[in-house]
Amino acid sequence: MRYFMKRLLVLLGATLALTACAPSLFPVEMPVTASLSDSGGTASLVPYQPLVVRLPTNPSTGYGWRYTVTGDDVLRLDTVSGEAPAPNGMVGVPGEQVWSFRAQGAGRAVLTYVYERAWEKSTPPAKTFTLTIEVAPGQ
Repeated sequence: MRYFMKRLLVLLGATLALTACAPSLFPVEMPVTASLSDSGGTASLVPYQPLVVRLPTNPSTGYGWRYTVTGDDVLRLDTVSGEAPAPNGMVGVPGEQVWSFRAQGAGRAVLTYVYERAWEKSTPPAKTFTLTIEVAPGQ
């Protein structure tokens, strides 16, 4: 019985030691979030770090965001979603559109968004959003 208890304590100790090391073995970077007020700025990321872009929208007006990425291939789009605060099924209420990206490798890219109506080809966009992304080399 005493031998069994010693083995159990050694096993528990080893498990605790490995668990304590886990955060440094598998780092998880917090997402960087950008909104309209960050336009013209720079977001610094490390490889595999998430970037979340949240922009106001109201699709009932006919306007929508369109984006382009120029520069190094450092971002991968993960998801696009719409989040509207429309209570009780109200229609036409402004909301938010959310793009989730993930940094890939080191480099620099520029995200450019335009808020426009697709059918108004000669009209300038109602809003624009630009963000420079700098991804540092991994460690």
